[in-house]
Amino acid sequence: MAPDAQSNTVAGISYAVLIGGFIGSAASLSYAKEMTKKQAVAAFLVGGAVSCAATPLAIHYLGAPAELAGAMAFFWGLGAMRAVPVFFALIDRTRSAKLPILPDQPETKE
Repeated sequence: MAPDAQSNTVAGISYAVLIGGFIGSAASLSYAKEMTKKQAVAAFLVGGAVSCAATPLAIHYLGAPAELAGAMAFFWGLGAMRAVPVFFALIDRTRSAKLPILPDQPETKE
């Protein structure tokens, strides 16, 4: 008797993809020392979410066998997690950017 496809998934995502993505995010998190705890939790969740969303697309478009889903999710989680501190740095940089003061009304010549 073949195993039911629904029993190997959570919300349509296979266990291999979930576990691989979150382990990849956790492994990448161990190298990120400059983040606060809130940022680390957000980055961990983003890494897991990106790996869960991108792995099925990568398998479909690359024509990779489904057995590689866990490994692909690991690397997606690893990469996405490392991109999050870059986005945090860009947000901090734009917050501290000084914009030129623009006049309220253009001067008109009469």
